[in-house]
Amino acid sequence: MAKTMVIQLRTGSMMSMDSNVAIKLARAALEKGYNVRMFGYGEGVTVIKDGQDPKRFPNVGKEIKELVEQKGLVVTVCETCCAARGIHRGEEIKGTKIGSLTNDFSKFISEGDRLVTIAR
Repeated sequence: MAKTMVIQLRTGSMMSMDSNVAIKLARAALEKGYNVRMFGYGEGVTVIKDGQDPKRFPNVGKEIKELVEQKGLVVTVCETCCAARGIHRGEEIKGTKIGSLTNDFSKFISEGDRLVTIAR
């Protein structure tokens, strides 16, 4: 049975390179056969916003979409954090989910073998 890595991302897609580190970590773990669950909290919820078009930064949204569709990455973000930032259901990248800290993140933790938190 494959082990599961949980990545908690608490910084935004344009604030720093933290989201890129999270993506690279997820990709590496998926390629080694891990199941990977990523949970965005605080500014970390911005990674699921569809239609990102950064000019000077890597396109995190595009990379997440690819990993979700092709490698099975599971991405869920905090609903309350999304509402605070004006991100609404229907604006997320297809295959990602606006969920909850108490239901989704706690489930990820209970099923995970490793937890990595990326935050500032």
